[in-house]
Amino acid sequence: MKILALDTSTQAMSIALMVATDDLKTAVLKAETTTNTKIKHSTQLLPLVNQLLMTIGWEASQLEAIVVTRGPGSYTGLRIGVTFAKTLAWTLQIPLYSLSSLEALIGNSHCQEGVAFTFINARRQTLFGAGYQLANGTIAKQILTSQYYTLAEYLDQIEIVLEQEQVDAHAPLYFISPDYEVFQSGIRERFNDRAVILTGERTLIRASQMVKLPLKVEDVATFIPEYLKRAEAEEHWQALHQEEAKRDGGHYVERAD
Repeated sequence: MKILALDTSTQAMSIALMVATDDLKTAVLKAETTTNTKIKHSTQLLPLVNQLLMTIGWEASQLEAIVVTRGPGSYTGLRIGVTFAKTLAWTLQIPLYSLSSLEALIGNSHCQEGVAFTFINARRQTLFGAGYQLANGTIAKQILTSQYYTLAEYLDQIEIVLEQEQVDAHAPLYFISPDYEVFQSGIRERFNDRAVILTGERTLIRASQMVKLPLKVEDVATFIPEYLKRAEAEEHWQALHQEEAKRDGGHYVERAD
């Protein structure tokens, strides 16, 4: 089975081509590229996918499965990646798999055991965050729901879940995010030396590692990104059109006639 995996949920972007027999978790990497620049994903994604395909002599028509991160993360980045994945899967009539961007951060962290908290900057001291119990380098259990939080709310919820899960009071807490620099002082202030804040390449999502984590089979026709938060434009519209928003179920739709 020839697989294309891709992530466009943060500033970094990762694309991988792999081969698997039947279980995606055993996929063998054939080619991969990961960028971490401010160049727009819309200008990079298709050329880099084509370049990888040419490098190993594959045609796009030979692909047999697509794996993509569904979010949360950058609104624009998610729309680009998910739309590309859906279009290709629909055109080729092949399976489409997804996983949370917050889960995907676990794959390249090299954390084997313990408790890990992953997060992505949502701007203005807010974030998309979640928490996981790890075993043998993969996710054994989600212990903190994926949500949109302020930093204070996120850290409060971490303290609550640590007590609920009866995590050893001296056990290290892994914090994994490409945006760690924005929040590390607040994390360190709350958890002191117990917080192990990953840095560098280990904080980036690598597409080749995504298949090793729990994947969800998607219906190509109905699959949409997992934003966890409304876009700023939609929130602004709702603030100005409160009655219409209530009447229409909060949907950001405005007639042009």
